[in-house]
Amino acid sequence: MQATVEKYFQSIHSGGWEEFVGDDIVFIRNNLDNRLDGKDAYLKGAGTFFGTTTGVEIEQLFTDGDKTSVLARYAVQAPDGRTSTCDVAEFLQFTNEKLTYSAIFFDAQALRDFMSGASR
Repeated sequence: MQATVEKYFQSIHSGGWEEFVGDDIVFIRNNLDNRLDGKDAYLKGAGTFFGTTTGVEIEQLFTDGDKTSVLARYAVQAPDGRTSTCDVAEFLQFTNEKLTYSAIFFDAQALRDFMSGASR
């Protein structure tokens, strides 16, 4: 399982991360009440976030069967070229090497402020 997770994270910036996503994925963003279902919703939501990032480092990775917890640090770049980092907690489940569950938690307001230049 760990190898699959590492390949998924490597593919975020090298290409092909979409191939890891299962059709019936459940996607949670920052709030357990903010649930989206299906591959299209995940590709749009995660793709928007990944589009603001230039790299990711796995700080900690824990696996238990098909479930994984990851603490990751994403390098983010604002439209004006400024850079920063965004620390993220992710809870993932892979079934047959396909991502079937993703819950991601980060400081969304701080990221919005940074991207808009409000944090200067």
